[in-house]
Amino acid sequence: MPNIAPILLFLSLALSGPVLGLLSLPPAQSGLVLVLSPPWVDRGAQIDRAGGHGVGPLQTPLATLVQAEASDFGDRLRAAGPFMVVDGTAIAQFCGVDG
Repeated sequence: MPNIAPILLFLSLALSGPVLGLLSLPPAQSGLVLVLSPPWVDRGAQIDRAGGHGVGPLQTPLATLVQAEASDFGDRLRAAGPFMVVDGTAIAQFCGVDG
């Protein structure tokens, strides 16, 4: 059985670059945004207080697609504790949604 430690090290190094890049992006401020947060927080209440509302019928354990109404939505929501608030339009296009 080969030593699995070098494989795990390689995978963690290969994946850490994109993840760190996403985490360092400034929060999206308005429009369609993707909110990522831990599953144990009340993400819906945080989104409401920051000035946005969920889009679509589903909310995953870690993410919600949100329409941000307030111009400083990203900063206000990020202060409440989510991991990331990123541009949701790019995510939607990646998933095949146009418009």
